[in-house]
Amino acid sequence: MSAAAPFLVKRSGRQAEVQQNWESLDLARVCGVTCAVDIALAVVSYPLWHLKTREQVLGGSAASHLRDLHRHHGWPGLYRGALFGTVGLLPGFCCWVVAYEWTKWHAARLLPSSAAPGVAAAVGECCWIALAMPVENVAVRMQCREASAPLLRPGASWHEVQTLWREGGPTRCWNGGLLGLASSLPHSATWWLVYENSKSFLLASKAFDQVRPEVKQGVAAAGCAAAAIAASCATTLLLNPLDVVKSQVQAASCKEKISLRQYFGGQSLARLFLRGLGPRLILAAAHGLSDCFTYEATMHFGKSMP
Repeated sequence: MSAAAPFLVKRSGRQAEVQQNWESLDLARVCGVTCAVDIALAVVSYPLWHLKTREQVLGGSAASHLRDLHRHHGWPGLYRGALFGTVGLLPGFCCWVVAYEWTKWHAARLLPSSAAPGVAAAVGECCWIALAMPVENVAVRMQCREASAPLLRPGASWHEVQTLWREGGPTRCWNGGLLGLASSLPHSATWWLVYENSKSFLLASKAFDQVRPEVKQGVAAAGCAAAAIAASCATTLLLNPLDVVKSQVQAASCKEKISLRQYFGGQSLARLFLRGLGPRLILAAAHGLSDCFTYEATMHFGKSMP
């Protein structure tokens, strides 16, 4: 197996096609690897999500919320609702990966290969929102509790589910879904277009052919990671206002009759752009970096055994 095996792409002359994996995947292995990696990443990403949500919804700074949570509960305070928020999102992650690879495979037959990742990412995001939004709504409400509230309370997540149901019925569980799509669709489509095409361009270049075999995989990973982080930060800067309002809508009670227009109009543009931006940029960069290697690991270890 070559050094660049996890990053293999098809070539036509000097033109590279986007990597296709669908026909060689074992879906059970793919889901197993996806769950394992996402649980490991949650150790870092969940506290950032928690702080971002508290800053966006409750105001103040991420640092002040960190101090409050740490004063009352120590470092475990950053993981309020983490079990429900992590395990509950695993089906959404698995569905996203499967939908992305299936759509990319079929879209490449109808569209230019370079455009297929954007279409596939959009389909994956729709599947993700459908499965993940109810879990996110419950997790966000748990994250926004008073810092001094008991950290472990039996049935806390189920209580939040019941509250959501009483406030607005089953549709309340998908509150903020449209805002989530408006934010995540362009972000995901842009990220995957940049990542897949930069990887293909790099591996089809003459310069890459001249790299020593023992360092090819490292060079490919570094180049793709840099492109992924840049794409994540750029889209986050553009879409942070939508993410702020989405978090506020998710955390609000259904009794608060506030329209989206009031959410946007009641806050200054600078506040919408900057609120929670620090934690979200760090979270986006971390996700951009991790998604690059998570995806390649999943595709590598998720292939059917020969």
